[in-house]
Parts: sequence; C-alpha cells; structure tokens
Amino acid sequence: MFEPEQPKTPSAIGDIAVVITDHDGMETDEVNYEVQILQADGSIFKVASGDLVPHLTSQQINGLQTFMAGMRALAQGLLPR
Repeated sequence: MFEPEQPKTPSAIGDIAVVITDHDGMETDEVNYEVQILQADGSIFKVASGDLVPHLTSQQINGLQTFMAGMRALAQGLLPR
C-alpha cells in the first residue's frame, strides 16, 4: 500500500556559484560559495554554502582582489561624466 522511503545518498555535484563582494570603503571583502549536491536522479540532495576565503591561497585572493579592482574601474563608467 505505502511505498517505503528510499535512502537519500549524494552522488554528484551540480551547480556551483561564487559571489565576490567588494565593499566600497571597507577593508573586508567577501567571497562566498554555494554548491548543489545532487542525488543519483539529479534532484538536489543538499545545498552547501559558506565563506570561501579560508579555502583560498594568498595567490588566489590577490587575483580576486585584482579582478574586483578592475570591475570597480569598469563600473565607474556607469556614472555620468
């Protein structure tokens, strides 16, 4: 009559998102992540998220800071002259 619940087991990684925030006028910037953990049928088992900074090397952090400085310079072009 009733179907027994099947155990849920993670089996793959789905989408990965990284959000880099360059706070204007603040020394502390943020790099956060979100990872979809999928079941065998492709449905989402869990979404893991958190602070990515502790997992980055100094070289990676420097690269992201350089990238965001370039993005901020490009964003200045949105302002009227």
